[in-house]
Amino acid sequence: MQNNESIEERSKRILKELLTKYPNKSAYDLDGRGLHFVCEVEPVDEHPEYDRAVEVIISSKPHKHNIMVQNYTILKGILELHVDNDVIILKEGNKYKVEAGTVHWAKSDKECWVEIFSEPGWTKEDHIQINQ
Repeated sequence: MQNNESIEERSKRILKELLTKYPNKSAYDLDGRGLHFVCEVEPVDEHPEYDRAVEVIISSKPHKHNIMVQNYTILKGILELHVDNDVIILKEGNKYKVEAGTVHWAKSDKECWVEIFSEPGWTKEDHIQINQ
């Protein structure tokens, strides 16, 4: 958070930044915690074979996708990506592929901006929360 801003203030700021950078796109707080934001840059409803999103991750929840493969590119910040039992540190410009069936989640000390290209496109049915 910047300058002692509240979670609500941070959420509004991040959503405004996403919508400014990607006008006429949909941006939202993924789970209502103020820790993981998504902007659908190339939404799946336009082409089910893929989607491209920019996410701002402070902390995501563990999950997996049985079908979808995700390709991460770090746009800004440092991401601590947990993939099964491994921890991968990704910095600006780094790329990483998360294979289908792999439990993963991420966190950052600050806000990490990540482009995620998914094949096939994201679906609610293929986003499986893992309780750890």
